This record gives sequence, structure tokens and C-alpha cells, in this order.
Amino acid sequence: MLPISDFFPQVLPFLCLAISIITAFIKPKLSLYLLAGTLVVGFVFNAIDVVGLVIVIPLFILSFYAQKLSNFTGEGNTHSNTTVKSYVSYGMTGLVIIACLALAVHLLPGFNNLQVLSDVSTNELSVPFNLFLNFDKPLIIFMLLLLIPSLLKPNKPISLFNIESTSTLILLTFLAFVFIFYLATTLSLISYVPNVPNWWWLFALNNLLLTCIAEEVFFRGVLQHKLVKLTNPILGLVITSSLFGLAHFSGGIGYIFVAILAGFIYGLVYLKTGKLWMAILTHFCLNMIHLFLFTYPLAKH
Repeated sequence: MLPISDFFPQVLPFLCLAISIITAFIKPKLSLYLLAGTLVVGFVFNAIDVVGLVIVIPLFILSFYAQKLSNFTGEGNTHSNTTVKSYVSYGMTGLVIIACLALAVHLLPGFNNLQVLSDVSTNELSVPFNLFLNFDKPLIIFMLLLLIPSLLKPNKPISLFNIESTSTLILLTFLAFVFIFYLATTLSLISYVPNVPNWWWLFALNNLLLTCIAEEVFFRGVLQHKLVKLTNPILGLVITSSLFGLAHFSGGIGYIFVAILAGFIYGLVYLKTGKLWMAILTHFCLNMIHLFLFTYPLAKH
């Protein structure tokens, strides 16, 4: 087992970031203060440099004021003034979304993500991979929380496909998992090779706190939620799942298709329960099953 002491003190900013993320689900406003401290710790221990701070701090401010403008009622203002402010709000929101996408794919400079695993394999049939603790991607959570303060609050559940009970949803999710892994195996993306690597705990913490939450907040909490309101639950679910799959284009066409199916299940869970943390947990469970029972991330060819 890898001792956590091997990564000190460089790991401290990521521990602070994880605490801030957990707090966001309990006390969202408090988490923003913790984030400010996290950025300071990150700067001290080189997880983010001056360039990174110069980029993200204005983006946080932009998110905050985009939210303020979106709540503008127009009271005491002319219609044209209200319209102008609405367009400005849309433009600012669009810039925030673009910034989130850039953070997700590590395009913004000024970050030093910590590599904790190098060329590791879950088994002899797996493609080796590197594991980084990302400081940039999780900032998406707070940027979107400033943009949409109610982001992490439960929504009214929406029933689809005659799924009326929790037990039915659990059964459907289980069957979907079986089908997803069967399909991925049939497409030769992965192979069934059960194994528990000694670094599983590090992967689990990173995957849950720094990957799954950021992805679900963006895709389900923001995109799907907005698309469902603009269109209807089924269309919003399908579009979001498709975009989620396309975001995994690096794995090839087969991987995109499997990711679309997985995204559909995460989105369905979110619709049915109205709770974002349920979609996050579903996403995390699928990833851990992948790690423990199959070649991760892909099988060698």
C-alpha cells in the first residue's frame, strides 16, 4: 500500500480542495471561503502559480456577477435596459461554461497537477496509465456553484419509463451496469480480469472527489438540468448523455458509445431521485467496478 506521507507536503492543496468540495454539499457558502484558503495553500505549495490565479480569480468573479445579472428583475429600469443586461448575462455565462470546459481538459495554464502514480497497471492485460491529482478540473464545481447557488440542492424528482420505486431504479441500474460491461467486453475495450491493486484507495479518493463530482456537477447538475427545462426530460437526458459520451472521444468510437450509455444511467438516476449526489455515487460505483473486475482503463491489443 502506498503511504500518503510519500506525497507530503505537495498533497496538502489537494487535501484542502477535497475538504472544500465535501463542505460544498453541506454548507455551500462556507465552502467558498474554504476555497479561498485552498487557493492560498495551492499557491504556497505550487499546485497553482501566479498565472493560474490571474486566470481563475477573474473567472470566479465573472461567475458571481453572471449570477447576479441573471436574477435581475428589471424593476425601475426600461425594457431595453433589461434586455441588454440579459444578453450580457448570457454572454458572461457562456464564458464561464467555456472556462469550465477548458479546465476539464487542462487547457488553462498555471496549474501543476500532482502525479501520484506512473505507468501502473491493474493487471498484465491492462494498458498502463498515470494518475494525477488535478487541481484545475475540480475548480469547475465552485465556478458553477457561484453561477448557480442552488446547484447542489435537491430537485423535484421526475419519473420516466414507469420507474416508480427506488428498488426498481436500483434493479434497472444493476442491469444497465451488467449490459455496459458486457458491451465493453464484446467491443474488446476491456477484459474481465478481477484484481485489487494496492493503490486502489488513492484511485478511489481521486476518482470520487476530484473527478466524478466535477463531471456530474457539469453534465447532470448544469447541462441536463437546463436542457430538461428548455425541452423535456427525455430529450434533455439524451442530449446530455450524448455530450458526455463525446467528451470521452479519446477512447475511440466504441468507448464513446459505452460512455453515452453510462451517462444515460447517471442522468436517469438524477431525474428519478432529484439528487445530484446519487448520480455521483452511481458514476463512482461503475468506475470502481471497472477498476476491480476489468482491465483499467482499457485492454491491451
